Amino acid sequence: MNMSFKRLSLLSLSMILAGTLAACSSGAGSAENETKTPTQQDAGGPLTKYDPPIKLTSTMNETGKESLAEGDTHANNIWTRGYKDELGIEVTYDWIVPDANYNDKMNVTLASGDLPDVLKVSAVQFEQLHEAGMLEDLTEVYDKYASDLVKEFMSAEDGAGLKPVTKDGKIYAMVSFPGSLDSSDMIWIRQDWLKKVGLEAPKSMQDVIQIAEAFTFEDPDGNGKNDTYGIALNKDLPINAFLLGYHGYLETWIKDASGQVVNGTIQPEVKEGLRELQNLYQKGVLDPEFGVKDFAKMMEDVNAGKSGMFFLPQWAPFQVSSMIKKDKNVDWMPYPVQSIDDQPAKTQNHLSLGGIFAVRKGYEHPEALIKLLNFQAEKMFGESAEKERAAYLNGLTGLGFHNATVSNLPANKNVKAQDEVEEALKTGDTSGLELEAKLFYDDIMDYRNGNLDKWHMERIFGPESSQGVIKYYRDNDLIVMNEFIYAPTRTMNTKQATLDKLRAETFLKIIYGNLPINEFDNFVANWKKLGGDQITQEVNEVINANK
Repeated sequence: MNMSFKRLSLLSLSMILAGTLAACSSGAGSAENETKTPTQQDAGGPLTKYDPPIKLTSTMNETGKESLAEGDTHANNIWTRGYKDELGIEVTYDWIVPDANYNDKMNVTLASGDLPDVLKVSAVQFEQLHEAGMLEDLTEVYDKYASDLVKEFMSAEDGAGLKPVTKDGKIYAMVSFPGSLDSSDMIWIRQDWLKKVGLEAPKSMQDVIQIAEAFTFEDPDGNGKNDTYGIALNKDLPINAFLLGYHGYLETWIKDASGQVVNGTIQPEVKEGLRELQNLYQKGVLDPEFGVKDFAKMMEDVNAGKSGMFFLPQWAPFQVSSMIKKDKNVDWMPYPVQSIDDQPAKTQNHLSLGGIFAVRKGYEHPEALIKLLNFQAEKMFGESAEKERAAYLNGLTGLGFHNATVSNLPANKNVKAQDEVEEALKTGDTSGLELEAKLFYDDIMDYRNGNLDKWHMERIFGPESSQGVIKYYRDNDLIVMNEFIYAPTRTMNTKQATLDKLRAETFLKIIYGNLPINEFDNFVANWKKLGGDQITQEVNEVINANK
């Protein structure tokens, strides 16, 4: 079929999918199987082996070679062999492509109608398949076959992960739901510079601004030159943690005073944050060339000692770990977002799905998807984990689970691990550490014994760490959740790119001072006119329909 899948509207795509359903060949099986009602009477329990074995087709996105054991391939590895030997499920892949090509390849597959049995799809693709009536209802097989571990994973945050794939009370897919906590925003400050300029940890947005100015004008690197600036940015404008100090929630759907869901980007609080960023740029506190630099260039400058503050989530230490290897006196510390007034600043968190796993309509064994998830959960977190986890993960680095056909991890597992690690570091008692937390603890002790390669583990899981900041948000009710957790609406699909471009261009010009701050009001009017109002209406309709 020679057409651009991305240009198809949701309705026209659904018509194509529905029209090609009967034409599915290798993935869909025979016409007899198409009309056969799926039965699970011989499926046994959550990990019962099929006898005789069954066949299941899917697709795979390649990970790096380091995720595979020597001699293994993405098509033949410890996971596929385990499925066959222990579950009686012979998994084969219709195609295997690099991550960067996966979504486009799946689009082509959906348009062709030649579907695999298990579909690993995006939120948009899931909506298209559901609207076309091409997915199995998994409600009963999930209730009957999901292991306690998998049900525990899926129930996290009041079952938020399953809400986007639940329609009229029926579950049409399983998900990989990492939880929302790791999306938390925070401020990273060079601690050695903070001591050099004689300032304390920030307790307000005014303190953050004072620190940024001191990093610019008080020679924090001690080289006698005016060659540093306070805040590192790039052209993608990672300014969320700054705007949160003004209670501005960029690209987040929030409830207003009337209970209506509105987009935080166009609220007046964002304008106030932009006003201060414009002021800081004019003073020279921001990198003067940030508007033409990408993320990699920004971090290159940070690692070269050009800046002492940036805004990134909990994984930021990986980006600056090379600095510590070169100079053990360098240190970065994470801090919660700070407030400009007497109201506490809150982080904004987003629900994101690491994967959506559905079953094509007509596949005889929809429960097999559930069993694959049970198997992965058992090998990594169940009773089998102590003896088998390392083999299934290709060592204790944890990358091997990417080669499982489908997978899920405990939601918000990192902050739980940090709780355990902090307690063990305090008491010296490691008996209460689960396997993953024990690995983190060992890495931190390795760092404390002089291995600078493990500094990042101290700053992610230690007592003063990014996960510690997240725990602070969690324990003090300082989280604003994005209210819209569903697939993009119809107008989002056609207008969001235009709105994103409008926001990026306008905000950049305002910060640079090329536009006055009051141009924000014109931006809001244009945002509404160019599709924002329609999107807002659709967002509220979707949310109300899923209550």
